[in-house]
Amino acid sequence: MSSSFSSVRALTLGVFVALSGSVAATAQEAYPIGAGDQLRVSFLANPAFDRVMEVGIDGSINLPLLGELNVGGQTVNELRRQIPNLMTGAVYRERVNGEYLLVSIEPEEVLIDVVDYRPVYYDGAVTQPGQQSFEIGMTVRHGLAGAEGLLIEDPRLIAGSELRNHPRVLMADLIGILAEMAVHEAILAGTDELDLSALQELDAPSDLTEGAIALARSQVATSGDILSEEVNFLDTAVREAEARVIAALRHEETMTAIAVTEEAEVARVENLVARRVVASDALTTTRRLYLQAIERLGTAQAERLEAEATRRELVLERNQATRERALNLQARLQALSQEAAQLRVRIDLSSTMPTPLTLETSSETVSRITIFRQFGGQAREIEASMDTPLMPGDVVNISVQR
Repeated sequence: MSSSFSSVRALTLGVFVALSGSVAATAQEAYPIGAGDQLRVSFLANPAFDRVMEVGIDGSINLPLLGELNVGGQTVNELRRQIPNLMTGAVYRERVNGEYLLVSIEPEEVLIDVVDYRPVYYDGAVTQPGQQSFEIGMTVRHGLAGAEGLLIEDPRLIAGSELRNHPRVLMADLIGILAEMAVHEAILAGTDELDLSALQELDAPSDLTEGAIALARSQVATSGDILSEEVNFLDTAVREAEARVIAALRHEETMTAIAVTEEAEVARVENLVARRVVASDALTTTRRLYLQAIERLGTAQAERLEAEATRRELVLERNQATRERALNLQARLQALSQEAAQLRVRIDLSSTMPTPLTLETSSETVSRITIFRQFGGQAREIEASMDTPLMPGDVVNISVQR
């Protein structure tokens, strides 16, 4: 029983800790799932079946109760609709009071989400070509910063600076961090109102701040539903445990009353036997009934103690999940605060240095950004800009010419 509760808590904490990523993922759900993506399937009624699976090179995963399933090319939303339908009518065996029962799976109890996306790849005129971990909201600009900027043979074109240190790139990173901090702070406060003062105080381009604020508001709005669902799930488990305790107490009271009655009956029959009013066989029968009542009372007491232990354990799990969620969010906030402070310093320093040429405004360079993206098993070539959103599995080629 304890391992089952731990699984429930792990599921809950996983949702809370990764909340900002999972909520923001709605903007990326239209991309087709492919080899290398890691999917998580959660069974709310039986966490023992929870799985985190990597999509194989053939686009397949192996699901509990279903076996191998081809998911390649499907969107996350399509898969979320398909798997619960496939699970309809599925059953598993569960041992209850020493007997195995067949338990059906309700489609709404099956959840699926992407926990890790396949990487994106950069090649061409970048300092560090190769793969980069995909992050929700990632754009060509963010990936270029991770690739350590442009690789231009003629140093006069960039005046000794790297594009990743350009104030606009640094400002975009700072805005993203401040928006994420506002979301975490709202979650900790239990409100859907965002404190956007730190963002609004920035001297930043409006297109960057407005996009970040809109995304943050969307995250908070969606997070309320997710948090409510998870909290209600734990609260329901506690309430059900409390109901079992009450039922066990009533049963124990009934068994106690029966035992008291049988004990009085034994005393009465003993008196009658002593007076030779009834035969001793009647006393034997009465004592046997009394012992049976005592045995049933002991069973009722054991059931009550087990119900109380279950309730205490569930309450502890619920409270611990809440504390750990708060601690994880606070730790994340502290890390983000440090990153924001470092970015502010870099932005201040970069504003006092000569501004490097940008891909958009340089009159001395002609740049071409091409994204190769998989659609239906074929690569499609997309002309992109620095602010084009990336999708998992994208291959980004950047060329720079004089």
